[in-house]
Amino acid sequence: MRRIVRLLDRLVRAPNRTALLLVFAVVPLVAYALLRLPLQHHLAISLVLMGVGVAIARHAPALRLVVGLLSIATSARYIWWRATETLIWELSFDGATSTALFGAEVFGFLLLLAGYFQTAFTRPRAPVPLPFSGLVDGKHGGRPLPSVDVFVPTYNEGVDVVRRTLTGAVAIDYPNKTVWLLDEKRRPEMRALCEELGVSYMTRPDNSGAKAGNINHALARTTGELVAVFDADQVPVRSFLRMTVGYFLDNPKMALVQTPHHFYNPDPFERNLYLDETVPSEQVMFYHVIQVGNDFWNSSFFCGSCALLRREALLSVGGIAQETVTEDAHTALKMHALGWESAYLAVPQAAGLATERYGYYVTQRVRWARGMIQILRLDNPLLKRGLTFAQRVNYFNAACHFLFGLPRMVYLLAPPLYLVFGVHPLDASAATIAAYALPHVFLSIVGGSTIAHTARHSFWAEVFETAIAPYVALITILTVLSPRHARFAVTAKGTQLDTAAFDWRHAAPNLVVAGLVLAAAIAMPIRFALEPVERATLALAGFWNLYNLVILFAALSVALDRSQRRQLYRVRRDNRVDVRAPDGAAWHGRALDLSEDGIRLRLTPDAPGAPLTGSLPSRVSVTLASHIAAPLELDAEVLDTLPEDGALLVRARWTDPSSAQLRRVIEEMFAGANTWIYHASPPDRPFRSLGEVITAPWRALSRRPRPTTAVVPAGPVPTEPVPAAAARSVS
Repeated sequence: MRRIVRLLDRLVRAPNRTALLLVFAVVPLVAYALLRLPLQHHLAISLVLMGVGVAIARHAPALRLVVGLLSIATSARYIWWRATETLIWELSFDGATSTALFGAEVFGFLLLLAGYFQTAFTRPRAPVPLPFSGLVDGKHGGRPLPSVDVFVPTYNEGVDVVRRTLTGAVAIDYPNKTVWLLDEKRRPEMRALCEELGVSYMTRPDNSGAKAGNINHALARTTGELVAVFDADQVPVRSFLRMTVGYFLDNPKMALVQTPHHFYNPDPFERNLYLDETVPSEQVMFYHVIQVGNDFWNSSFFCGSCALLRREALLSVGGIAQETVTEDAHTALKMHALGWESAYLAVPQAAGLATERYGYYVTQRVRWARGMIQILRLDNPLLKRGLTFAQRVNYFNAACHFLFGLPRMVYLLAPPLYLVFGVHPLDASAATIAAYALPHVFLSIVGGSTIAHTARHSFWAEVFETAIAPYVALITILTVLSPRHARFAVTAKGTQLDTAAFDWRHAAPNLVVAGLVLAAAIAMPIRFALEPVERATLALAGFWNLYNLVILFAALSVALDRSQRRQLYRVRRDNRVDVRAPDGAAWHGRALDLSEDGIRLRLTPDAPGAPLTGSLPSRVSVTLASHIAAPLELDAEVLDTLPEDGALLVRARWTDPSSAQLRRVIEEMFAGANTWIYHASPPDRPFRSLGEVITAPWRALSRRPRPTTAVVPAGPVPTEPVPAAAARSVS
């Protein structure tokens, strides 16, 4: 086996590796996919391909392209068999169901092909930092650094949320920037916040065009050569412009540098199913695999935030697109069509709030689905002039992905239609179905696991899709029929929930589907006993139905929103802390986590094994050693203490911090350049992942307290002085 792996490795690493792969892999795999073989021969070859795929995935994951080719071959063989031997060609319920199921499978196969293409090659970029040591009066090497307008559009976000983002934006290390708050609600408290932080404030007379209209209004009234955009909850780190501006200096055709969206709070799946640090968040796959693959093909998407854009490129396409509610991806599509280039830096340079509740998650995903289908109908990437072949494929795949609602509903309903109502979706024996479907499904799982690795665990994609499938199915149908009738919906974030509550309203469609699947599970053993001729087919359909039931239960479990009484999230930190009492007694330790309203820390004795001396009073002074500036001193009220292994755990609340102190606390929480360095989840293990899906309902029903701590270590970073922002106000 090692010799085979070494041989494959040499082939793939050879200069002409693509041609070698075509000769040695593609031709025989195409023959396997299309030639009609005796069932036993097909099964023997399929088992060999499955074994090779597993061996490569385990021992040589760098050869993921080979696994992808094996997966495509077995899936193509399955689809060809389905098309030529199993369809029911008659005007009946059986015929309609057969066509619907085959259509869903063809849709999945096409997305599989596009997904492999999109991620087959990657070109991870290194940051292009600006060497501040060579700067003189805002110039580098005699060239003036481009001016940057930092836009923070806001609609209904609270002052605490916006304060964090503006504080982070002002702290960005760059000598030629202006930070703008673009306030859609024209709120006096936001104007006062801008005056407090030294941020320029802008409003407009109406809210036409929603977020896109807000940014376009600001574009017409500002002059920066580059434009950075951050959502009101996305807090940038100090290094954002140092890491991104260099791309524009090196390449005059660079229109967009996108960085990942990172979230310092758990999404509804992580929150409600207690998946923190075990199962990757739903969006990790997009930001750490798909976008990296897009970048290889010069087709990275603008994601609406955490991005830097060239003003000239934006103006060349008429500003931010307003024809669709996914204005970001549509804008990038237009710029790419005009020949502008993009880059994707897979290093988080900001962090924001994920949707905390299931209902908000549904609303957000429905808007994304609506917008991407609008792009398909109004500005189809396959037909748009100026795009390369790869750009067409990647944009079309991204838009078509949101059509998953209908196929997912077909997959869920096909077994109940057979088990309860006797509808036959395909014309084949159970043994033949298993022989062709097993390699297709098995290598799809192996191939997906090899590509995603730590970014997406097996079976969770089905859970994520099932949780919103009924809504996405409906909205995509409506948008296909009427693409211009859509309204931008702002996603609520930073909300509180006093008690745990099941979201009956948003879970209702899946509850109905679950009822049908449960009815099928009850009907299966009854029919198995009464119809011995169809037992093999009934067993196969029953297994499929049971799998759907597991996925449905996991998807329904996320609708049980856990309570969240704290609105301010704690961020893990490891700063040195000195605590001093009014009488002069002092203790030393390390911070555990930090928030705008307090700190949790661990005090340790000065010498190993020595006891802590003195009694901690209710009022203390806390000096926090900073990773980015001078130490920070605040007064605090001790809330509680807990002895632990010779140390003392302390929870304290700040007492009357000044505006400057609060600003420093926020910077310490969010602004460090390496604060949000991506920490991968454990590698995917399909059997372990299936176990996590099966146990999701049990975890959702547990009564463990919901933590509100972001999982991010911090470390020392180089710092430069932060220039004061010039403050202006424009209406």
